Amino acid sequence: MKKLSADIKEMTNSITEMGELVAEVLEKSVNSLVNSDVGMAEEVIRKYDHIAFLETLIEDEALRILILYQPMASDMRFTATALKMVTYLERIGKYSKNIAKAAIYLRDRPTTYRMIDVYSMCDVAVEMVRGVVSAFENRNTDNLQNYIDMDDKLDHYRVSVIEDNVKHMRIDPTSIEAYTYYISIAKYLERVGDNACKIAEKVIYMVSGKRIEIDGAVRGL
Repeated sequence: MKKLSADIKEMTNSITEMGELVAEVLEKSVNSLVNSDVGMAEEVIRKYDHIAFLETLIEDEALRILILYQPMASDMRFTATALKMVTYLERIGKYSKNIAKAAIYLRDRPTTYRMIDVYSMCDVAVEMVRGVVSAFENRNTDNLQNYIDMDDKLDHYRVSVIEDNVKHMRIDPTSIEAYTYYISIAKYLERVGDNACKIAEKVIYMVSGKRIEIDGAVRGL
């Protein structure tokens, strides 16, 4: 089974590459928004194509492993986790692409909204993405213990962003569409957290064999 071990290691490296790229474009998408950097936003949009390519590549490799080796126990859990994980990572990449598109749109539509909470959301979301990728790569779930609190923090920030932008809409009705974009961006970042939590559940299952929801409820082995 040396070949299986080698293939699993190679796929781990590919997923780690994909995860690092997803975290990078997520961070850059929000930076492009805050700094009105169209060039950076366009870079994010281009890099999403590579994320989508990696998803297909890794899916094909996982299916090849299933068919060729018919893995058992931990190797089966690894392969099942890989298949789910790349789907969630691709979604996060797509949210980043959408934020980058919003950054391009908003550049010529300045508002008085200060994006402090949006930037804070990005910090939490990026940390969550990098955390689950690290947990997967190292087969160590210790850094996933705070994901419930981190997800709650994203929910709190999202509500704050919505409330702030609704207030701005009332003050400046001519910019309602622009403020709506900020609300959408907050929702994208919240969904990043949701998808990171789903990855965390899968990684915990991969490592321990236990199916645990992010709220702590154990569904069984």
